[in-house]
Amino acid sequence: MLALAGRPASAVLWDGGGVNSEWIEPANWQFNVLPNSADTATILNDTTTITGVVAPPVFAVELGLGSAPGGLVVTGGVNQGGLNVVAHVAVASAGSLSLGGGGPATSQVIAGSLSTSGTVTVQNRGTVALTGQFTQTAGSVNLSGGTINAASLLSQAGVLRASGDVNANVSIGDGGGAMATLALGPSLDVSGNVKLASDARLAIEFRPALGGGTFDMIDVSGTVTLGGVLDLSVLAGAAPVPGVNYPMLTAGAIKGSFDDIVGTSVGGGSWVPHFDPTFTSINFSETDLPGNMNADETVDQQDVALFAYAIRDPNTYHAQYYILGDVADSYMADMDEDGSNTFADIPLFLDAIEQFGGSSQAALTEIARVLAAVPEPSCGAMVWAALAVVGPRARDVRRSRGRPA
Repeated sequence: MLALAGRPASAVLWDGGGVNSEWIEPANWQFNVLPNSADTATILNDTTTITGVVAPPVFAVELGLGSAPGGLVVTGGVNQGGLNVVAHVAVASAGSLSLGGGGPATSQVIAGSLSTSGTVTVQNRGTVALTGQFTQTAGSVNLSGGTINAASLLSQAGVLRASGDVNANVSIGDGGGAMATLALGPSLDVSGNVKLASDARLAIEFRPALGGGTFDMIDVSGTVTLGGVLDLSVLAGAAPVPGVNYPMLTAGAIKGSFDDIVGTSVGGGSWVPHFDPTFTSINFSETDLPGNMNADETVDQQDVALFAYAIRDPNTYHAQYYILGDVADSYMADMDEDGSNTFADIPLFLDAIEQFGGSSQAALTEIARVLAAVPEPSCGAMVWAALAVVGPRARDVRRSRGRPA
């Protein structure tokens, strides 16, 4: 869109010649004249403020240029702080844009579109309102209780730290290979769809709260398309209660699956993902009972095949079973806690089966069936030889590591 009868916008540079840092001080601008709707306001090597006033509209805004810094801080005071931009806001790699805080009044930037490879911060009482797209190509976007309204939000790379409200269709990553991270705060509400591409990372923290803790939550009104990596972590002081479901994501619908889930270890146990049968939520529970592969807080016949697959190939188990939900990660088959899944874990697993009232012989037969299916021709004979030794030992080992029925 061109201003003033189609004339191209002219550049007006900030020179900071005024007695303060306020945008509305004419002496701060080249030629001592405020930029207007025919101008691109360019701020270099300084930070401009808009405090408790709505500045005159401009055609476009450049915050920094190349590696040169430049910043804008918009804050509400008794009255609203704001800036209307006809076309585009560009935040360079060393540039910054900050809205919100202050108060009690709100602050906002209204524009056609915004692109950033620098730092954008939207705090409480701050709003970015776009008719077009919000594009992040690097750097950090920090939504800390504020609001982003846009037709779409695309984070191609960098970190989007988000707690607040986003009214847009959100895409994290674009399949191009550069990692784009969505790091949730305590609560993010998205009115629209969310797509996590193969190069996306969704970072979720479990933080202290009543009931052992709570996950960072994302609530999406539309469809969530899963992909990329889900990265879980536990903050100091949080202690999940085994068997309790903790919600992490709710949506109108959920499609696809994560390519990987990392950070699965919690305390001495494993996080267990649960995808709701209606495909509208994801919850996590925790189990610290070794051998409890299906996360039902017992060690029984239902765990046997999963245990055997985890012994046979932990990496394949993780990729083919764990990330699809409702099972503990493969290291819960490490019954002797030596850091690896081996035949030496089998006697302790059989012991746990008997403690919970099951048949160790039936379990041993099923373990043999799974392990003997290894493709290498000689592996079957090796498995049976190993299990011939395991069988007599199983009844000799009596070490309680769980909660007997």
